[in-house]
Formats: sequence, C-alpha cells, structure tokens
Amino acid sequence: MRNRALRTVRPAEPWRQRLIRTLLYGRNVDRAVKARARVGFAIVAFAAIYAVIGGRLIMFGVGGDNHGARRTAAQDAIATARPDIVDRNGEVLATDVKAPSLFGEPRRIIDKDEAIELLTATLPDLDTGEVRDRLSSKKGFVWLKREITPLQQQEIHRLGIPGIGFLRENKRVYPTGNEVAHLIGLVNIDNQGIAGMEKWLDSNGLADLHRAGFATDRLQRPVELSVDLRVEHALRDELLKAKEKFKAKAASGLVSNVRTGEIVAVFTRWDRLSKPSPWRWRWIPASPISTRCGMRAVRCTMASSPSMTITRSGA
Repeated sequence: MRNRALRTVRPAEPWRQRLIRTLLYGRNVDRAVKARARVGFAIVAFAAIYAVIGGRLIMFGVGGDNHGARRTAAQDAIATARPDIVDRNGEVLATDVKAPSLFGEPRRIIDKDEAIELLTATLPDLDTGEVRDRLSSKKGFVWLKREITPLQQQEIHRLGIPGIGFLRENKRVYPTGNEVAHLIGLVNIDNQGIAGMEKWLDSNGLADLHRAGFATDRLQRPVELSVDLRVEHALRDELLKAKEKFKAKAASGLVSNVRTGEIVAVFTRWDRLSKPSPWRWRWIPASPISTRCGMRAVRCTMASSPSMTITRSGA
C-alpha cells in the first residue's frame, strides 16, 4: 500500500512552468473558455489582415500603376516646370506643355529581344544597339526615348510589352518661333536653361528651387519682359529688308523707352564669312548693365553671342 501511495504522488512542478501557466491561463479559469476566446481573436486578426490586403489590391486595380511618377526624384529634375515668359503686353513667349516620354524597367521585361524588335519597328529612329545596352543593364529604370508623340505612345501601348511605360514630362515650347529666340534662348532635354533668358532664370534661383524639390508645378508667376512683341516684329522686319536691300554684312537695332530706359526691342543679324579673316565679326562679353527708373527695372546682359537678356521687375 505504501508503495502504491508513493506511485500516485505527482512530482513538484518547477516554478518556471507554474509562472508561465499562470500568465497564460490564470488561476481557477476554465481553459476551454480561454482557448475558444483565443481562437476567436486569431480569426478576427487574420480576417482584418486579409481585408487590408484585398482593399489594397482593389485600389491598385482601379487606380492603375502610379509608381512611375515617383521614380528617382533626382533623375526627374526634368519633370519640374518653368514659369511662362511673356512680353510687356502679356503675350506668351515661352511656356510648358506635357509630353510623354518612353522608359523601360529591365528587371520586369521578360523577352528583351522581342521588346527591342517591337520598339524599333514602332520607333524607327531608335538605335537598336543603344536600346539593347540599356535594357540589358541591371538598372531598375532607363530612358528609351524622350518626348514622343501621342500617336507613338498609343502604338507602343497597344503592343502590351511588360516593363515598358510612359512618363509625362514638361516640354518647353515657344509659340512665337524664332521671332524673339535671340532673347529667350532655349532649354535642354531636361528643361534646364542653357542660353538667353532661360539660362538667366536658372542662374537666378529657379535651378535652386528645382534641386530643392519645389517648382514642380506650373503655379508660378510669369516672368514679364520689357520687350514688346509687336515692336520686335516691326524692327526685325525692317532690318532684314534693309540688310537685303543694301547687301550689308550685318544689321542690328535697338528700341528703348527714353523716359524709363527700358529695352522695348532689340535685334541683330550678321553673315558669317566663308573665309577666315582677321576682321571676322566678334562679340566681346560686356559687364551687366542695370538701369532703374521708377517702379521698373531693366537688366541687359550681353553674352558671347548676339543675344540679350531683358527683364522687368518691381522696385
């Protein structure tokens, strides 16, 4: 009997196990009730997680692929906008329009040879070797062609090539053509000024705004020049006629407001000599000249080419 009593005695439970059991189940609590509560909590948690996943999938399916617009902000300095440039009467001389650009994601392209063949057939001006090198790289994003036409975008979209997409960029256009091109200057493919007024804007704060991530929309105050497009057209027309009539090698003219000193129109045209000559036309850079009169200011800077930068601003 004594031996049988010794067999029925349970060994003492270690204190660690007692602590864990007390934390998990508590004391004098029905374990079955607590187990059912835990199972119900797990079901609710998993249902919430799958609901969030399903909601995100629906959002992606309805909203489309927007991740392209968030690519490498440093690389997309191109997407930044520039302010409009207008004459003294508000006539637009330079503005931004949206243009699609073609890009590729080499890691997502399944058949690179087929993609290259289809793209070069749609865009004959694409260099096959260059496209192959770009799509064969390990990069996640490469440009294939900047500023394509909407018709080309439609044709490429119909091909349905995975890993090929489009970004809408700001493209600089000049409605007046070459009428005031010697004043406005121009921008490069990344919408950065490289000559004339466009370069002057970048060197006077616009480039810093772009690098800081600002000026990404067109809600910018237009830059008003002191020139008058109508007077500029008349001056240009008369000078070209006189140059042709008298067989002159060069012609230049300037119209200014004698009361304020503002430059209203300026134009220069010269013929490049076919043979080297010691008296070839040369333009020597001059120091910037600023003239302030009343509430307006005119800044006139002679560059190494026959172009001038003229702006109006409040005092």
